[in-house]
Amino acid sequence: MSFLRGSENYVWCTTSVLGKGATGAVFQGVNKNNGEPVAVKTFNQLSHMRPHDVQMREFEVLKKVKHENIVKLLAIEEEQEGRGKVIVMELCTGGSLFNILDDPENTYGLQEHEFLLVLEHLTAGMKHLRDNNLVHRDLKPGNIMKYINEDGTTTYKLTDFGAARELQEEEQFVSLYGTEEYLHPDMYERAVLRKPVGKSFGATVDLWSIGVTLYHVATGQLPFRPYGGRKNKETMFYITTKKASGVISGTQTTDNGPIDWARDLPPHCQLSVGLRKLVTPLLAGLLEVDPHRIWTFERFFSEVQVTTSTTAVHVFHVNKAASIKVFLKPDEKYEHLQTYICEQTSVVAESQILLYKDKLMLNEINENTPGKDYPETSAEEPLMLFNKNNNNVSMAPEPEIPKFPVFPNIVSVENDASQAKTACSVGHVLKRRVEALCAASVLCGACVARWGSLLGARLARVAARAELCTRTGAGGGARWTWPRPPRAPARLGGARAARARLAARRRRRARGAPRAALAARGVRRGRGAGALPQPAALARQGQDAGRQVARLVAALGAGSRHALAHLQRRAVPRAGAHHRGRDRPPRQVAAAEGLAAGSCSG
Repeated sequence: MSFLRGSENYVWCTTSVLGKGATGAVFQGVNKNNGEPVAVKTFNQLSHMRPHDVQMREFEVLKKVKHENIVKLLAIEEEQEGRGKVIVMELCTGGSLFNILDDPENTYGLQEHEFLLVLEHLTAGMKHLRDNNLVHRDLKPGNIMKYINEDGTTTYKLTDFGAARELQEEEQFVSLYGTEEYLHPDMYERAVLRKPVGKSFGATVDLWSIGVTLYHVATGQLPFRPYGGRKNKETMFYITTKKASGVISGTQTTDNGPIDWARDLPPHCQLSVGLRKLVTPLLAGLLEVDPHRIWTFERFFSEVQVTTSTTAVHVFHVNKAASIKVFLKPDEKYEHLQTYICEQTSVVAESQILLYKDKLMLNEINENTPGKDYPETSAEEPLMLFNKNNNNVSMAPEPEIPKFPVFPNIVSVENDASQAKTACSVGHVLKRRVEALCAASVLCGACVARWGSLLGARLARVAARAELCTRTGAGGGARWTWPRPPRAPARLGGARAARARLAARRRRRARGAPRAALAARGVRRGRGAGALPQPAALARQGQDAGRQVARLVAALGAGSRHALAHLQRRAVPRAGAHHRGRDRPPRQVAAAEGLAAGSCSG
């Protein structure tokens, strides 16, 4: 018996099965002329028993659609040996979304970036169908294919249009198609429970299937799960029709037991808290059964557009050693960023200090900069969040880790395979947890280094400014210098270099500052050319510098208050102090007291 079959331009092997359905199977084949790999869909005897117009419908739909998120039709040819027509399509080497979810790595749902890709591509494909007045009627992960582009990027595509048909916006249909776990409750009642319900259905039945599919992609599980699965059909219908608005899942864990309803995604889901806040209302709208609350396709497309157009801002919360994600809409501003951060960390806006690399975030943007123009962040280069009123660091509570299965004493190949798959799934959860903790450790070290660099640079600038405000020197009069400014705290990046520069600058100026430089600094001239500033003026300058120091320390948090105390000790003159064998001049005392007073009052 030969396993090779073919048409005029294509050949395929019946052992290379890509998928099977009720009406046919899909095989991997090649183009006879150039060797290009393709997917070939053949039809079985059951398919040929359908009315001729129904058989031709899939061909007509595929000819009508042409979109990057719909599997491309290459040819429709007659199979040799008179077995009927075959559909030749592009080959999606990444497999179906169902097979991807069946991988132990994705047992608890796809990673966030992959979920967003599925959401965007699925929506784009559905929009193209609705623009052409088409309804799919069999949306599920098994009918969404992963295509790997030449540059390595991924595109998800809709396939299997055997149940698709043309349907206007207000038009209804009565024929039954679809997979029961993804069926709208009204269709489930007729198709599965076989109840003679005189209802017709509109294009919005696809929205329910999209909602179930997206929940499955996000969590790795179906949203509505009766005890016993497909066997418990009545409970399945009860769960889907009796749930309250806003409920996105219902599960039954024991026979005839209660239903556990949920309005949020489960904790093991790989989506970040920030994205869950956007996705949960979307799922609630798609999985609505109340006829007065059911979404339209326009509403669905609009909500997805809002979600996919957001800017993801990665933030590392130092106090909890935890990474979070904030999603900003294109026109949202800094106050919205602070609000979203507060929702996830409980750090109020007034206490937030955000660093971007080694600068304050507000040095990179202003408060009115829209979210779409924010600098790019990543998990490796996030914004760093400090709490100016809390220096304590404690790990955030982690969600419970799934338990490894208990292996029974009875040996069974089927059960062992299932147990091994579950164990691999738990292993992947632990692997992701370890990777997250290692990344947090690296980011904690980076936070300390960047905070130290920022603090050292700011204190060095304040010290330099304080020196310029309080230091005096004249070309023709008595010369004396002030004590050097306070040193920045030890081990701060750049502090040693800053002190060296300040020392060199003092030595140069001690040899005599030009009078023009003194005038440029606003030093009030006295009676003679070399007169020194008056004590009152120096006191005011010292107070201004002191207030600047106080404001800086207040902004940088309680951890820097020792720097202020150090500055005050160096600035306030001691009784009987001498400098270079001379009594400290009254003007110096006035400036120093002003600096200390200004910092205290500030």
